[in-house]
Amino acid sequence: MPRIRSRKALSALSLAVTAAGSLLLAAPSAHAGDYLDSCLNSVGSRTSPNGVWTIPARTFSQGSSGVCVQEIQFDVSSVIGLDPADFPGFVDGRYGPKTDDYVRRFQRTFGLQVDGIVGPQTWQLLIARTTD
Repeated sequence: MPRIRSRKALSALSLAVTAAGSLLLAAPSAHAGDYLDSCLNSVGSRTSPNGVWTIPARTFSQGSSGVCVQEIQFDVSSVIGLDPADFPGFVDGRYGPKTDDYVRRFQRTFGLQVDGIVGPQTWQLLIARTTD
């Protein structure tokens, strides 16, 4: 009997590992800048204050939404990380209180004006920190 239980346990473990592997393979993995081209196409572009980077032509703050907000969320989470509880679903394209909090943390960390607004200076640093 112990052998049968061991086989059942091994089979269950094997199925669980296979299922988890399938989920990981099926889940798209985003990379820094994945949303940037779409953002620039949707709002236009301008040159960053330092003259080096192409940044979106708009500023974003709480209440904004869309692909540019997804870029902000992805970049901020890539640079400063996320609290584990915030990880699932953070990059959703809605600039709410959590995104505002993380943008402010980013701004504070890098010595920018802490206002929660992703304007030219914040865009410049986000893109500089996430572009190869």
